[in-house]
Amino acid sequence: MIIVSYIRRSLAARLSFYVVGGVAILLVTALGILFHYSRLAVRQEAMDKATQALESTLLHTDNALHDVEVAADNMKWLVEQHLDTPDSMFTLSRKILENYPNLYGCSIAFEPYYYMEKGQYFSAYSYNGGDSIETEQEGSEEYEYYYMDWYLIPKLLNRPCWIEPFHDMEAPGIVVEDYLTSFCQPIRDKDDRMVGILSVDMSLTTFSRMVTAAKPFAHSYNMLIGKGGTYLVHPDTTKQFFETIFTSTLEQPDSDKTALGKAMIAGKSGYKVMRGDKEDEYVFYKPLSHTDWSVAIVCPESDIFDPYYRLRKNLIIITIVGLLSLLFFCAIIIRGSLRPLKNLGKAAERMSEGHFEVVVPDSKRRDEIGQLQRSFSKMQHSLSDYISRIHRSTEMLTQRNEELLKASELAKEDNRMKTAVLNNMTDQMVRPVDIIAAESDLIRQEYKNYSEEEMAKHVDRMLASTEDVTSLLNQLLDASQNTVDKMTNEAGVDTSADTPPTE
Repeated sequence: MIIVSYIRRSLAARLSFYVVGGVAILLVTALGILFHYSRLAVRQEAMDKATQALESTLLHTDNALHDVEVAADNMKWLVEQHLDTPDSMFTLSRKILENYPNLYGCSIAFEPYYYMEKGQYFSAYSYNGGDSIETEQEGSEEYEYYYMDWYLIPKLLNRPCWIEPFHDMEAPGIVVEDYLTSFCQPIRDKDDRMVGILSVDMSLTTFSRMVTAAKPFAHSYNMLIGKGGTYLVHPDTTKQFFETIFTSTLEQPDSDKTALGKAMIAGKSGYKVMRGDKEDEYVFYKPLSHTDWSVAIVCPESDIFDPYYRLRKNLIIITIVGLLSLLFFCAIIIRGSLRPLKNLGKAAERMSEGHFEVVVPDSKRRDEIGQLQRSFSKMQHSLSDYISRIHRSTEMLTQRNEELLKASELAKEDNRMKTAVLNNMTDQMVRPVDIIAAESDLIRQEYKNYSEEEMAKHVDRMLASTEDVTSLLNQLLDASQNTVDKMTNEAGVDTSADTPPTE
């Protein structure tokens, strides 16, 4: 409220906010457009980066699998060349591990009773025990290898294949602490009959290391699913081999995840945006060319748009600091430019209180404010002169009004005196007039009976009363004339022209 009140009272503050507000609107609009296209560009760049990481993972993995297949093909040729010497199979299975240390094991297994002297079970198996390579006879009543997937599947398919990872814990005397994945292919004799299976094993840990080697972003992770949707590689090891990509959709249906699983199982490539536990996730997937498996890279949206978020944060900070700096400098510049107006406002306020002597500083500015300041100074002088004339006129009017009041009082007093004189003279005239009236009445009624002397007596009385009335009238006229002359002299009016000359 204090800030709003200050802005309402301060023109400099309002102009500063208007300028900064206009700049802010333009800047926000420009930044909005920039953020929109930056987001698209960053998203595309991140997707390209993730796609390249996926391609790199697939290339690295395919190369590793291809190396295994090449090693198996070379070993198969040697095995088929030495089918007549069964004991050499132990040497051959051991040799492939010596040449390819990344392999975990190699099994050269034959059909039951293929070598009559060896009995029903004959399989030369070598495995990497860590410090050394161990070689053993594989197969017994407890471990009928020809019923295992690594033997049965390539036999039924009659072609080389990769089988799903397995944990072979049934082989007696052989300690396998890791899940294995095997590349298996049939062994054929000179008549092109299938006589056995060559199986080359790779540790899933080693395979997982190849799959997870490429991480395009800090919090991204890779996963590998088998042809049935089973997790073969996953950052949550509790899900490996125990859950499929569809398991979580059984309790909470998720159409996006279901569609992703079906696309990966079908060997398709692409990406999907899925809702994760906390945020959206971009899943890029592609099948391995040598197997029925599919690799996926899962990238959280925060990692995808991390450069965009950092860019947005920095630009917002820079924008806020820039606008505040602009507001500060605008306030200083505008406040300095409007300082003459503030001084004029104070001068006008003082003048409104009657202090017309307040000093208005001269201005050398040629802009509107300078013109206003000079015009205000001229107005001050003109107004001061006008007020001075008004004061003089007021004093004269006041003086004349006082004189008129005095004249009015004198006139009232003269009226009172005149009234008193008139009343007195009227009272004095009553007796002579009554005498005249009475004598006239007597003469009218008795003039025949009066003698000449009595008639003269009555006429004398009438003449004497008439003279008394005449005398009183002359006195009244003299008093009236004196009053008029006195009032005229007090009012300062020359009445000589109106006064008739006396004879």
